[in-house]
Amino acid sequence: MNTTPPLHIFKPGRQTAMSGAVMDFSESDLAASARAYDPALHEAPIVIGHPRHDAPAYGWVKSLAADRDGLNAEPHQIDAAFAELVATGRFKKISASFYLPDAPNNPVPGVYYLRHVGFLGAQPPAVKGLKQAEFADAEDGVVEFGDWGMETNASLWRRVREWLLAKFGQETADQVVPDWQIESIREAARQDDDTPRAAFADPTDAPPDPTPPIPEEKLAVTPEQKAALEAENAQLKQKLAEATEREKASATAKRHSEHLAYAEQLVNEGRLAPKHRPAVVAFLDFADGETAVEFGEGDDKQPLATAFMSFLGDMPKVIDFGEAATKGKANTSSSADVADFAEKQTDPDRLNLHMRAVALATEKNIPYEQAVRQLL
Repeated sequence: MNTTPPLHIFKPGRQTAMSGAVMDFSESDLAASARAYDPALHEAPIVIGHPRHDAPAYGWVKSLAADRDGLNAEPHQIDAAFAELVATGRFKKISASFYLPDAPNNPVPGVYYLRHVGFLGAQPPAVKGLKQAEFADAEDGVVEFGDWGMETNASLWRRVREWLLAKFGQETADQVVPDWQIESIREAARQDDDTPRAAFADPTDAPPDPTPPIPEEKLAVTPEQKAALEAENAQLKQKLAEATEREKASATAKRHSEHLAYAEQLVNEGRLAPKHRPAVVAFLDFADGETAVEFGEGDDKQPLATAFMSFLGDMPKVIDFGEAATKGKANTSSSADVADFAEKQTDPDRLNLHMRAVALATEKNIPYEQAVRQLL
């Protein structure tokens, strides 16, 4: 019987991938990975290092379990020679590779799915403190057939085609193993290799950046010059912001003056009571602000301030300025005017204003309209 103990392949915490990306793994993340693992969907191979196509495999992960220490993998079908190499210390460290949660080829999207378990020799793992790996004796009488991987598959068929070319010629080779089919397999292998995944080995041993760093002496701008340029840029931005605010304030003040003049015109025309003037000006300032509010639909759409001014312009007169009162006809017209106001059921405030204006015009011998304005 195979009594291989579980392999401690990963632990929770902040880990750094070979690409340099820093990721945080909680205990719940690893528990989700363990629950999601299904060999029927993707059986993670046990390999040496982090090969591009996970081939060849020296064993397989039968199941995953999670505890406070992290992820533990149950291995099976372990290659006997590989187990001996691990036992002698040739491959002492473990590094896991996962499909990222949003990877297109992730068998279970949304979780970190185990892609393979890599055994490392001289390369140090990124996840420190994993338990020592060991294998028991392999089962007797077991023959294993593993998935070679697309790249290995393409290479095999390429060698078969080359043998057919040398033995029987191109016509036979094209009939048995067409070149375009081999290239299709190879292209599929390249696409599969683009699957996003996280491999956790020491990033210091990752392939170097193909773009060489720019030597310090070849930099066109010194640190002092850079600091001066940044300070100048900040000053220009500040000046631009101040100029923009001044323009906004000037435009706002201009619109306010126009609204005041319009409200004063309505008061002079008798279409607006003076006490309503501040409210009209405040509304026009709001409706005609930086972000103008529009009123209406389709072709009738217009700024709300314009529509409101048109509405006020169509309003009937609140106060009718009559002809100037004189001492000679003030007393005779007063009673008639009062009767006229009463007959029309005029607002008492207007009647009171009228009576006071008549009295003031008579007292000071001034036009009736001037008396009304003084009272207002």
